[in-house]
Amino acid sequence: MASTNEDDYKPKLIAAVKKEVKQVMEESVTKKFVHEESGSVTSLCSAVEACLSQGLRRRALGLFKTSSTTALLHKIAKHCPEADIISKKVIEMENSDVNRRSSSSSDSTTKPVLKKNSSLQNIPLPKYLWIRLALFEKQLAKIIDYLVSNA
Repeated sequence: MASTNEDDYKPKLIAAVKKEVKQVMEESVTKKFVHEESGSVTSLCSAVEACLSQGLRRRALGLFKTSSTTALLHKIAKHCPEADIISKKVIEMENSDVNRRSSSSSDSTTKPVLKKNSSLQNIPLPKYLWIRLALFEKQLAKIIDYLVSNA
């Protein structure tokens, strides 16, 4: 009976991702620009995170110390060059703030640190950090393809 719920849940997750991609595309057409802190980008990142988290719960929960998708990114970075690029950027951003815990990039909700100003060092990193970085670095599709083909 549990597999029936999973079978019903997967299409809903995929539909949510498709809906959010459509929203981002519509925003880009109407505004000619999509800001990285846009609500539609956050919604898309949330939908991607939900899909990846569902896969982690089903398959690899025991492989990582946490069920974080950031831990998954760091794990596949050894074999996927695109994931390695994003992983290094996430680590760099997390290490730029000494008060951050590692692999907790999906816990915070405010703006990223863009400048190395002492007054800005206490601003938390954005929610879904690695997904946002991968999206704006045009690496997200390649990372997801790697995960799908090597699941």
